[in-house]
Amino acid sequence: MIQQLSEWYWVFYKESTNHYIVLSDEDVAGDNRWILDHDDYQVLTDCCRSREQAERYGKESGYKRLKYKTRPISLRVACEFVNTHHRHHVSPQGHKFSIALYDGDIVIGVIIAGRPVSRFQDNGLTLEVTRCCVKEVYKNGITKLYAAVYRVAQAMGYERIITYTLESEPGVSMKAANFTRKQISKGGSWNTPSRQRVNKHPLEAKYLWELQIG
Repeated sequence: MIQQLSEWYWVFYKESTNHYIVLSDEDVAGDNRWILDHDDYQVLTDCCRSREQAERYGKESGYKRLKYKTRPISLRVACEFVNTHHRHHVSPQGHKFSIALYDGDIVIGVIIAGRPVSRFQDNGLTLEVTRCCVKEVYKNGITKLYAAVYRVAQAMGYERIITYTLESEPGVSMKAANFTRKQISKGGSWNTPSRQRVNKHPLEAKYLWELQIG
């Protein structure tokens, strides 16, 4: 019996950068098509039956596969991006450094690294990724941002990088970036009768992820 293929692949191109990007039907769902239009991508074809066929079509059409670039970014601009695009978090208060992910001259993602929020993790040699935010359609760029943080942290003499994900998140990007899931916290609110605060973050439990720097 011949196995039925159920997924189609799209090829989008950007004239200004001469780049193409391959996405599945699932990748193009929701707001992702709007994001591509906003970032000046146009449809080259929407009828490839495999990713390999789509990649070949993009190259044979004279375009180069999209390659992400990383550059330094100020905390102010990184925070503006997080506040606009992050699904459930607002920007943090400070940082040690921030890195942007670029497609041509457009910022498509940022990662912010700083001192660990928990004093139990703050030993002077541990760096925490407090925010990582990438436009959904470019989500495979997350590992490039984490790799950039690793290189900077290693050069600065850090021995360990940590970050957190919600219990409801699968952690696929963290595994791809070679992080190990260590423990789960109870979550909850910082608000108390003696020190009232407005909750600006999800209250569910979170996983702690760790990456040792070699």
